[in-house]
Amino acid sequence: MRLYQKYLTLLLLILLTMIVYFYVQKKQEFVNRIDIVLMNLLDKQIEQEKAESFAFAFALAQNETLQTAIETNNSKKATEILKQYTSTLEVFSGSKVHAQIVTKDFIILARNWENTSTGLSIKAYRPDLEDIVLTHKPHLSFEAARRLVLIASIPVIKEKHLIGFIEVIQKLDAMKNYFANYDIDLLVLMDDKYKDQAVLLKNNPRIENMIVANDDANIHHISYLKRAGLTDLLTNGVHEGDNYVYFSRSILNADGQNIGSFVLVLSKKKMKLFNAFEEELDTFLTYSRKDLYLSVINHDPSANLWNNYTAAELLSLKKCVHPEDKTALEERLRTDLGHYSKDELISLLLDTNSNQKSRGHIK
Repeated sequence: MRLYQKYLTLLLLILLTMIVYFYVQKKQEFVNRIDIVLMNLLDKQIEQEKAESFAFAFALAQNETLQTAIETNNSKKATEILKQYTSTLEVFSGSKVHAQIVTKDFIILARNWENTSTGLSIKAYRPDLEDIVLTHKPHLSFEAARRLVLIASIPVIKEKHLIGFIEVIQKLDAMKNYFANYDIDLLVLMDDKYKDQAVLLKNNPRIENMIVANDDANIHHISYLKRAGLTDLLTNGVHEGDNYVYFSRSILNADGQNIGSFVLVLSKKKMKLFNAFEEELDTFLTYSRKDLYLSVINHDPSANLWNNYTAAELLSLKKCVHPEDKTALEERLRTDLGHYSKDELISLLLDTNSNQKSRGHIK
């Protein structure tokens, strides 16, 4: 081989190396941009769920009738009040609300979703409550209790004495559904050092030293991560698989301890679609279909199908409405029902959910 051919070959190798290098760099930069946007979406949803949980728990803690029920250990009355208030909130929020009352001795006094746990001691599962006993300060964080959940815990104080706790509990369903709007899968992993207290997760799948905390997690992703391992994902925050890219973020409890990880999973096919809109990536990922739908309705009120319906009619339609219409319907309900008195609201809800019309008062 002549000298100029050697130089030409060397030059081509250098050029090829540079092309590969810059391609990898550009690809990594794009993945990093998606990582930032996904984590922003995650933070946004967590903050929204925290704000809603805290506001409702705090409002319940100010209810004097409920305080009396806690003070007198009246489980029946406490359950009745919880169900009244949570059913109304669920009409506005469109999602299931789990609220419970715990006595100062860590005994479940009432729950709005079931009564089989009444009288159960949760002291072994809830070390976070002992800190509230000492400080009288609310807690709002993810906790490894009987399962991994977001809990807003408000101490109920009467005449400077702690008489119990009001708690609003958010499971992982709402977060999973939120990311499903963007075709993003969610895996929630909990450190298995909490396995003894997380008794409701004892049959859930495991990946190395982590327990999969959401019951309906994608089996394909679980199987893949069992083969690939978690080291790269949890150390670097990003792991590229065969068909998917995995992004992780630590979950901290009220004491700042790492109790697990959120894992967001995006298909490479979806990433190629985003790549075509790289300049608009932040906007493209920030708005889901329901956000865009609501934006159109707000821009052109005449497009809102629900303007000509009464509140009672809207409530009756709520369960059968098309998913894309649901957000607009709920927005209209929030506006209309906000003008109702307490008695009118209760009457409306009873009339809508029963074949027999009833009237009542909140005591």
